[in-house]
Order: sequence, then C-alpha cells, then structure tokens
Amino acid sequence: MKNRPYVYDLIMLLVGALTITLDQWSKAAVRQYFGTCNTGAYIPFPNDHFGLTYACNTGAAFSLFQHGHEILLFLFIAAALAVVIWLYIHFSSQPSLLLKLSFGLVLGGAIGNLIDRFRLGYVTDFLLFTVRQVGFLFPVFNLADSAICLGIFLLMIYLWRRPTPAKRTPGPQKTDPTMAEPASAERPS
Repeated sequence: MKNRPYVYDLIMLLVGALTITLDQWSKAAVRQYFGTCNTGAYIPFPNDHFGLTYACNTGAAFSLFQHGHEILLFLFIAAALAVVIWLYIHFSSQPSLLLKLSFGLVLGGAIGNLIDRFRLGYVTDFLLFTVRQVGFLFPVFNLADSAICLGIFLLMIYLWRRPTPAKRTPGPQKTDPTMAEPASAERPS
C-alpha cells in the first residue's frame, strides 16, 4: 500500500481526537456529578480497590509538583513537550502503525490535560486505585494520564522492537572492478 504513511498519520490524528473527546467528556461528567472537588467522596467501581472520586490537580501527571511549585511544573511540562516533539520529528518518516498510535495517545492525553489547565486552572482527576488493607493509595488520575502512559508504553515497545539499521564494518572496501588498481609491477615508484 503506497499511501500507508498517510493512513497511519490519519489514524494518529483520529486516535488523538478520540482521546481528547473521551477525556473531556469523562471529566465534564465527573465535575457535573460530584459538583465540588477534593471533598473525599468516593464511589467504588466495580469493587473497593478501584473507584471514582473528584480531585482538582494543580500539579502535573499524578499530582506531581503540586502546592506552589509552578516553576518546576512549567519546566516539567516544557521538557516533556520538547521530548515528544523531538521524538515525533525524529521518527515521523517511519511507516509504523504502533509508533503513530503511541504518538496519537500521548498527544491526545497531553492536549486533554492542557485544555483543563488553561480553561479551569487545574486538571480534573477522578480515577482512584487503592488497596486499603495494606495502605496503598495510588495518586488520582484521569483518562488523559492513562492515554499518555499507554502511549509511552507503546513507544517503548516500538523502540525495543524496531529494526536497527545495518552498521558498516571496517575492513576492505568493495571497489568497482572497472576501476581496478594497476598491478604492483605497473605502479610508478
């Protein structure tokens, strides 16, 4: 299929758009249902280890750099965006569906969280995983965070499995037989 790279780019855009849509829809539903954030209200779904809550995250992914660390948050977001942009530019010519899916998920998740940050001043987080019996409480997250993590995981699989270009080994070089060197007797001294 000659147009495969363009189809993969289209799939990347569709995955990114779907990620943004589902993320924004789920966050709006949580804000409407819970009303006020950070109240500690919790709805177990489907069991006590996983459920829904409503947290206003002023930090980065998984509540990193919260509580007055705006400069660190800005540096973290800028560095993450620079890495994603560099990776996309570096690998954009690769005709790999796995690579394009990973970029679609990462970019869709990042844009979904940036929409919240610019529109609301915080990111809506609502998914909570916990094992209360041992005191394990994972930071509250959302679908955009999940998409970013899944995209990074797929990118790592791509980088691990991608074919590496053949390296040239030092040694005798092949020459054109029509350009053969003169025999040692014919060489000038």
